Amino acid sequence: MSKERDPLGLTSHWHVDLRLVAELPEDNVVGTRFLINASFSAVALAALLYAGWLGYLNFLHRVHIRDWEQKIADNRAEVADIKHMQREYAVESAKIDQAYALVKPTLFVSGFLADLGRTRPEQIMIDTIEWTESGIIVRGNVRENSQRATQLLGNYAKQLVKDEKIGPIFREIVLTSLDRGSSTNTEEALNYELTLRLKAARP
Repeated sequence: MSKERDPLGLTSHWHVDLRLVAELPEDNVVGTRFLINASFSAVALAALLYAGWLGYLNFLHRVHIRDWEQKIADNRAEVADIKHMQREYAVESAKIDQAYALVKPTLFVSGFLADLGRTRPEQIMIDTIEWTESGIIVRGNVRENSQRATQLLGNYAKQLVKDEKIGPIFREIVLTSLDRGSSTNTEEALNYELTLRLKAARP
């Protein structure tokens, strides 16, 4: 058998290995503890910068609000004057609208006469046009017999109702009178009365 080796015996090395391996520092190029500390430091720095940025924005907003409040306070008198002028303009505008509503014609006479002449059949003569509060009364004569005159004037009234310029102004256009007058000759002119009733004015 081989001779047992004495653990306390000296070998070719002249000193005893006294290293505590578990307690030795890490021999990595970048230590784990350093990485952890750096990560938490970066997070803390980012949070600090973000909080600083929010504080800066809050400060800017406060400054802007203070400036605008100061401008509002400085211009308060001018704003009050402008509001007072607006109220006066509104009152005057209401007066103008009221006056216009009182004097505003329902239709223009020259245009109405032109449209009436444009739509008039050749057999129908117009003698007078009377303007009343309720509408317009057109009087004239027709040189036709009674039956033909009635038909002609009825068709004329319907034509005026359908006319795009005259019809929308009146709520009713009817033949209200047709008589021969004092003459008994069938060839003599028949007197007629055509009533055009205006639509009610809007409030």
